[in-house]
Amino acid sequence: MRSISFTFALRFIALLLIALSLPKPAIAAQTRCGWIENDMPSSLTLSDRDGTWTIASIDQQADGFAHMPDTRKGDACGCLSVETDQATMHITKVLGGRLKPVSACRRDKNLKQ
Repeated sequence: MRSISFTFALRFIALLLIALSLPKPAIAAQTRCGWIENDMPSSLTLSDRDGTWTIASIDQQADGFAHMPDTRKGDACGCLSVETDQATMHITKVLGGRLKPVSACRRDKNLKQ
């Protein structure tokens, strides 16, 4: 009886270790469109229908920051392909992006003006 429990425990531990060693699933990229507010060096944010996402601040910036479209200082309108941390409203990785005419964001009723 004791050997069956011991064997079961060993198999369970082996399966657990295998599961923990598997690669983590990739986080799905999202396309987020809205106002890109560039107040660098203090902050760079994207405000879309879900809220304001921090892309960069004085003490941190998203991975893949080099893939950001050139927004210069001030407000721009655009879409970014990103990975996010929804709990903290941070963009954790920028995969790409493109600017749109400012009129596109002005027309979007889901965005705060």
